[in-house]
Amino acid sequence: MNIFDAVVEIKADLNNSVGTEGTERTTAETGDSSVPLTELIIGNAENNLLSLIPIDPIEHPPENLVETEIRRPSYVSHADWFILNDKKYPPGLYWHNEYINKDKELIQTDEWISNPLSVKGSTCSIDGSNFGRILKFRDTNNKWHEWAMPMYLLSGSGEDLRKELLDQGLVFNTNKRARILEYIMQERPKRKIIAATKTGWHVDTFVLPNCIIGNADVVYQNEHVGVSEYSSAGNLRGWQDEIATYCQDNIPLMLSVSAALAGALLKRIQRPGGGIHWKGDSSSGKSTAVEVAASVWGPPEFVKSWSATANGIEGSAAARNDTCLILDEIDQALPQEVGKISYMLVNCQGKQRASKIGNACKVQQWRLMTISTGERTLTEIMAEIGKRPNAGQLVRLLSIPASFSHGSFSNLHDLKDGRSFADYLKQARTRNYGHAGEAFIRGLINDPKDLGEAVSQLEDKFASTVKTNLEKRAAAVFAWIALAGELAIEYAILPWQKGSVIHAAQIGFQRWRKDQGEANTEDQQILHAIIEFIDKYASSRFSSRLTKDKDRTIINRAGWYDEDDNSNLVYYLTISGLKDAGSGYDLNRIVQAIDKAGWIVEHDKDRKTNKIRTPEGSKNLYYIRITEVN
Repeated sequence: MNIFDAVVEIKADLNNSVGTEGTERTTAETGDSSVPLTELIIGNAENNLLSLIPIDPIEHPPENLVETEIRRPSYVSHADWFILNDKKYPPGLYWHNEYINKDKELIQTDEWISNPLSVKGSTCSIDGSNFGRILKFRDTNNKWHEWAMPMYLLSGSGEDLRKELLDQGLVFNTNKRARILEYIMQERPKRKIIAATKTGWHVDTFVLPNCIIGNADVVYQNEHVGVSEYSSAGNLRGWQDEIATYCQDNIPLMLSVSAALAGALLKRIQRPGGGIHWKGDSSSGKSTAVEVAASVWGPPEFVKSWSATANGIEGSAAARNDTCLILDEIDQALPQEVGKISYMLVNCQGKQRASKIGNACKVQQWRLMTISTGERTLTEIMAEIGKRPNAGQLVRLLSIPASFSHGSFSNLHDLKDGRSFADYLKQARTRNYGHAGEAFIRGLINDPKDLGEAVSQLEDKFASTVKTNLEKRAAAVFAWIALAGELAIEYAILPWQKGSVIHAAQIGFQRWRKDQGEANTEDQQILHAIIEFIDKYASSRFSSRLTKDKDRTIINRAGWYDEDDNSNLVYYLTISGLKDAGSGYDLNRIVQAIDKAGWIVEHDKDRKTNKIRTPEGSKNLYYIRITEVN
């Protein structure tokens, strides 16, 4: 009995058992109208080894098939119809087995496991971790997928693996689902590939979830097959004509696009990354600037919201390594979360976590540029909970006023008003995206110049008029953005005039400096923090150095106070007290600031503390007198 005879003989019983009565059915165009298109029976009917196989609607047995030779027992993935022992079988992964029955007869079985599925290579990271397998499979729409699957998905019952395969359209025999794990585990492919578990540079090759740019044999490995945040639409020319051209003469747009590109430049110039924050009124167009920046790498979903938790943004930052993290509307975030997120971005790494058995998990790390928007600044948000961002946080998120002649825009390019201009760009960015970033990476790979020397020269140029270390560090961030934009012009990606991004970055830097004011240098932030600390805790964490104050107990003492000959209050701070007063700055940096300000009244030789008698005995304390902060 051949396979189709078997189908005809049991068709009625099958239809009743699977509950298809009354359902309209289409038959395969094979000349046998009794063969349902979506069902096919294979196996040895006499040995009850029948299996129900779903097949793709567009497939049917081709003519002139040649007998296939296989080795038994073995798994074989057949990409097309095939013949074994004069029987036709549809495409799929099969377990071809043979055994001797009780009557000493050789029995051969051919079990359909799934749609075509094969293992094309094995993967691991350069450090010998993150092992995986390259799977190639076909979904029910006849489309092929290739996926670098982490091996840990094979643990336990393999349910997570099967969920992901099902989600991507693989169909399998539920009665034989364990064989999928067995097949993947037993395969030993010859091809060995470097596994990249995050985006960005791997030697001289750049890894994105949807493409590999460079010559290294590397693959992006993730527990999910589908990716969308780095997808593309339209083409580079469309993006240039419909978006980039309209960015010209608009500072927020030019700097945002250049900052988005700068993330891919950071490794080449050996810089840690930074960010810009556009501050402006609601509906002024600042969100349009970040949407345009997102079009460099992907669709509108590339923009994330500040309203996410620190843990959520940690995952986004790790997924944006060597590109950019875009966060819209800082005002939607909780002040506590803003502080956590800003610290995390400054440190370029996530939280240390423990595994289920108590071992330390691998900390997520990244190197990127951040682009943010909001009606308020980081400083204003954190002030709600009595916190002050330190210089590291401020320099990684440079707040720039986005107020120009038409909201956030200066040149409307013949559109009637700022709203029309913003609406046009928002529509245009849905048609063309995801091409400029890839083109920029290719330009960097083919650029033989010493970009480290180039960025050093630009940093010196931007820092030529700065007065403080904070300004110098901020100037450097603008220099990185300027270099990225100028390189993109050189690579024929941005249709702007040479030197225009440097000019835009200089304007941005001057706007940042003016908005910060003199009171926002790092030294003065420390001094103001100490003044606020003493105003807040003078009566609770300090007591007179000359009396024992038996009537009250000082909890968490920060120091003592006294009056000098001119009746000015002086404070004697402990080491821990000065650290608390310095609002998170390093102790040496705090001492440097108060010494420079002339606040240290007396100190012993070779140290900045003075041995002073207190009601609790002699102690080495910082003896300071607060004067006006310039």
